[in-house]
Amino acid sequence: MAQGEQEKAVTGPEPGEPARVIIVEDDERLRAYAGGALAAAPDIAVVGDAGCLADGLPLVDLMPDLALLDLGLPDGSGIRVIEAIRAKVPACKVLVFTVFEDRASVLGTLKAGADGYILKDTTADMVLAHVRATLAGETPISARAAGHLLSLVRDEPVAETSEADAPHLSPRERELLEYLARGLSRKEAARVMNLSPYTVAEYVQGIYRKLHVKSRGEAVFEAIQAKLIRIDRE
Repeated sequence: MAQGEQEKAVTGPEPGEPARVIIVEDDERLRAYAGGALAAAPDIAVVGDAGCLADGLPLVDLMPDLALLDLGLPDGSGIRVIEAIRAKVPACKVLVFTVFEDRASVLGTLKAGADGYILKDTTADMVLAHVRATLAGETPISARAAGHLLSLVRDEPVAETSEADAPHLSPRERELLEYLARGLSRKEAARVMNLSPYTVAEYVQGIYRKLHVKSRGEAVFEAIQAKLIRIDRE
């Protein structure tokens, strides 16, 4: 990888440059629908699209800033694209565009490190808004997707104390991670918790470091698995 590509893999889009987006979606109509919504925006450049896993994986070499990705591809799971992105372009955001059919898909997506989850009935304007929000570091999660995520933990209440070998998160770190797991942006969580955005950013970095992860999706997955947080309370 050239030096410029190495820097991009870590830092993301250059200031003032349009964000580079790839789309991997097997439904040609939906792919054109999403692509048209994004291509019309001056701050977005759709640099590649594909309708299957075999054609989607090479798009990672284009060093995108964001991937709009379907999970259910005809020749394999879109999770493989997420894994390839995390390995080669860790700064790239991943916005899953899905029907959210089962728990296994949700868990696998979280573990692989997706940054947002929207459903395929999302309007064109909202697809663009969600892409911009994801690029800005937020985690768009549709209401139904959030409800599906909540169901992952409702049947398995989190113990008040974690396992002895579980990563240690402070009470404030747990509180923050619970808000992020529910789909709040860092800015929204800072307001709710009465913290500055800078303090929230420091908490997030501490959470990632302690859980040995690189994305919000991975952090939520690991915290749920370790019974460190619960997101089913009011």
